Amino acid sequence: MNPILSATAPPVTVELLGLARHRAGRAEVVVAGRTVAELLRAVGVTCPGLADVVRDDGTIARQYLVSVDGVRFVADAAEAMPAGQRLLILGADPGG
Repeated sequence: MNPILSATAPPVTVELLGLARHRAGRAEVVVAGRTVAELLRAVGVTCPGLADVVRDDGTIARQYLVSVDGVRFVADAAEAMPAGQRLLILGADPGG
C-alpha cells in the first residue's frame, strides 16, 4: 500500500497540469487527505518537486492555482475535500 494513502482518509486523484506536471514528472498522483492542505502536503511528499505547493502556514503558494474538479478554484486550503472529487494543480504563471 502506498504510504501516502491513509486508512482513515479517502484517496483523491490529483491531476497535475503545466508547470506542476513538469516539476512532478507525471500527469497525476493519488494521495489521501481530508483537506486540500493535507492533500497538497501528500503531493509534496510523493513528488518532491512540488513540496512548495503548500506553504508552512497551510496556505497555497502564490505560484500555483488549485481547482476542485476543474469547476472552481480553491481559496482556502483548509477546505474539506469530499471523496470522489479530483483536485487539479496548475501554475499560476501565464501558460499554466
